[in-house]
Amino acid sequence: MTSSPHYDALVVGARCAGSAAAIALARAGRRVLLVDRTAFPSDTLSTHVNFPSAVAEIDKLGALERVMACDPPKATHGMVQADGVRCLERFASVDGIDYGICVPRPHFDDALVRTAIDAGAELRERTSCERLVWAGGRVTGAVLRGPDGEEYAVSCSLLVGADGRRSSVARMVGSERPYRGSDNNRACAFFYMDDPQVGTVWRERLIQLRQGATHALIFPCPDDRVLCLFMGPREDIPAWRKDPMGMWERMLEENPAVRERLGGATNFTKLRSTAENPAFFRRSSGPGWCLAGDAGHFKDPIIGQGMRDAMRFGRLWGEAAAPVLDDPAALDAALRAVEERRDRECMATYHWGNRESRIFDVSPLHREVLAAWDGADPPRLLHMFDRIQSPHRVLNPLVGARFATRAMLRRGADRRAILREAVEELRIDAGIWREELFPRFRSTRQSRSERTDWQWPPRRPARAAGAAPAVAPAAVAVDPLDIGESVPAGAERVAA
Repeated sequence: MTSSPHYDALVVGARCAGSAAAIALARAGRRVLLVDRTAFPSDTLSTHVNFPSAVAEIDKLGALERVMACDPPKATHGMVQADGVRCLERFASVDGIDYGICVPRPHFDDALVRTAIDAGAELRERTSCERLVWAGGRVTGAVLRGPDGEEYAVSCSLLVGADGRRSSVARMVGSERPYRGSDNNRACAFFYMDDPQVGTVWRERLIQLRQGATHALIFPCPDDRVLCLFMGPREDIPAWRKDPMGMWERMLEENPAVRERLGGATNFTKLRSTAENPAFFRRSSGPGWCLAGDAGHFKDPIIGQGMRDAMRFGRLWGEAAAPVLDDPAALDAALRAVEERRDRECMATYHWGNRESRIFDVSPLHREVLAAWDGADPPRLLHMFDRIQSPHRVLNPLVGARFATRAMLRRGADRRAILREAVEELRIDAGIWREELFPRFRSTRQSRSERTDWQWPPRRPARAAGAAPAVAPAAVAVDPLDIGESVPAGAERVAA
């Protein structure tokens, strides 16, 4: 077996978290090897959206100019509509950024990778991590397999695993099974398509349309394209894979707001879908190693926070490690401190994702919140998406009590149902507040937002009768968690 020179850091996985860590380490003058099992540009399963706080993270990495060269529409407003109640709000500024963007992952990830290379990182594509090298209880390197199948050893002071939810690095360091998690009830199915609203204000909005059991998320993209994600019951996924366009028509029929925004859309890509998005926390640092991005922590994608957190904490891990790579004890302490910070900052958002992943129709309480959004003293709901305030602070118990009271006072209200919902939400809030006020690192204590029947690895749904096998094209890098793809009848296979 051949051997490569020593690297200060080996980063396995070159997307959001991995590139961010590599950029921070390389900027500090460290020798960094960045590897990925695919070649760039390439696709991956994602909600794709970046709210202003995420755009600010892109800017901190020095990649914003490259990303904006894709010419994505600047979405200055967020909108939520439910049961005919439409609420529109302008995004607040976060570190000077007051707009969100949606850029397809082939272009987005390539921009991050090229920024890492410019910072001084060495990139090796189509390269996998086969096993780790240990010495004295520490990770000191890895055996890699290159595109020609040859294996070779690389030594390093730090190994960063940024290789997704089914992280091979997590398995190799003994941290594969999350110590805490929650099952979800929502699945994800999405298309890209030509936007029928080019030249209108719709191109300036990131929107969520709630109707019945399925939420539709619609984000404008470069090249006059638009992305539509349906987050509905996971039991619907076999039907999506069997008859994508039939399900599309069903969604237009069930949610008139989707038809208003996307009726007449053409030139669909293949359907992408996943039925399992369990949220979790893994032990994410140890002697000579850390887990960044989805490899260490994942929250339900319905809230669109994964890319932001992957970039933010990938960068913070790199910045913390760079000065102490030559001091093993100080390095391990720095890695643990970043893990603690990540958990502290992400815990409330994790619970928010758990709440949103429940299947529910729009309730009287939800309608009251949305109706108040355009009022004299609205709850700043977009502050949750931008991480300016935690959800349980924006919609705190006093605010919730006010909305519950208003809902119960309406003529014909089902007061018992409203009270039951309000009490359940209060119980969830109490658990979140308790965890914030009395935090415990790597706590396995369950909170009321979590559904304890989660499994690892996640279970896969049965395929609908007559559905084609879920096989992704060999040239496309995909998330290994239960991905299915279908092509609508008569649609072109066009690049996202």
